[in-house]
Amino acid sequence: MDQIVGADVRLEPDVEWDGTCLLVWADTGRGRVRCDIPRDTIHALPPFSDAIGREILRDRAEIVERMRPVLLRRIARGGHDVIRIDPEDL
Repeated sequence: MDQIVGADVRLEPDVEWDGTCLLVWADTGRGRVRCDIPRDTIHALPPFSDAIGREILRDRAEIVERMRPVLLRRIARGGHDVIRIDPEDL
């Protein structure tokens, strides 16, 4: 399987927060990948270690931008329509 290069991936600007997980879609040029970032992963990301729901909602674009390298690395592995970023992935 071909590797997906980071430059070929576009994270869509609409980021959803459902109270437990951030959801962002990535367009790889070959399809879309759903990226889930759960609250415990967000809490492992400085300075969001004690962020409450409304703060995560407010700062969701910044959180995704800080997670961008991890997201791109996981997407580059390929073969998945859905990825979940866990604290140990940081």
